[in-house]
Amino acid sequence: SLSVDMLRASAKENSVFLIGGSIPEKDGDKLFNTCFVVNTEGEIVGKHRKIHLFDIDIPGKITFKESETLSPGENFTIVDAGVCKIGVGICYDIRFAELAQLYRKNGCDLLMYPGAFNMTTGPAH
Repeated sequence: SLSVDMLRASAKENSVFLIGGSIPEKDGDKLFNTCFVVNTEGEIVGKHRKIHLFDIDIPGKITFKESETLSPGENFTIVDAGVCKIGVGICYDIRFAELAQLYRKNGCDLLMYPGAFNMTTGPAH
């Protein structure tokens, strides 16, 4: 995708690791909410597909159902960045402490959860 190409070029040009997402990713007939991790050479070294999809219906306020469009990821994502191991989640994944505990047990020193919360449900996060 253009977004992933931009991440790769920017990481290489600036010699930095970049964590970018979430970005829609199509795989076959499925669509995932995906976060890409790119190393200093512009190579994709990690890809996290959001595990916990966010479905909510608050009558009169908001209805939002990711599961109507997206498929859940099935794996956790750990990237060794040299100076530390990074555990990656996306947005609502942060509400599930077991994922963070699993990352810590596997030696992660940094946890990254790119997210976009709305004004109705965001304050609870």
